[in-house]
Amino acid sequence: MPAPRMVRSGIEAMGTSSKELAGKLRKLAQRQHGCFTAAQAIETGYADSVHLYHVRTGKWTRVYRGVYRLADQPASPASRCMAALLWTRNKSGTIQGVLAADTAEALQNESLAEHDPIHVLVPKTFRRSSPTPKRIKIQKTDKKLHITLNIFGIPSQISQSNQTGFQNLIKNAQDRPDYYDLIDYYMVIYDSPE
Repeated sequence: MPAPRMVRSGIEAMGTSSKELAGKLRKLAQRQHGCFTAAQAIETGYADSVHLYHVRTGKWTRVYRGVYRLADQPASPASRCMAALLWTRNKSGTIQGVLAADTAEALQNESLAEHDPIHVLVPKTFRRSSPTPKRIKIQKTDKKLHITLNIFGIPSQISQSNQTGFQNLIKNAQDRPDYYDLIDYYMVIYDSPE
């Protein structure tokens, strides 16, 4: 016989306290600059029916459809970029986009202003049932591979000017014993499906 479900403070739980759920969600959101998706909240243990409750009580801020930020985490350029990438996730929860080079450079140089749109590269097959939010600019791309760096933990395309320097860094690092660790840390290959 299944364990009885308890509803406490608008949170559906199976033997889990609201503090434990909040702690699990906070731990996840901290890795994503305070942001998380509705699906991630559900996986953590929050019932779909209580998301609006947490927005209305001021605990969560709705950034985009299906994307939230913990309200006590300040909005920042990095959180805006992460929220935009979380918005590009597919039905299985995989992020489909990477920051375009211009946005990535502005983020890295700390010159990304609050009103600047977030430019995101996505595969040609990218589809969303909801319209693109005003502050996200989507560019579908033919390229199969993009060399990207994780800037503040956010997948970002390398600008043309930085690609040569990055390739030299990799070439010069090949003799180092930690070469593969360096590659894993600095580079993600973004492969867009056909």
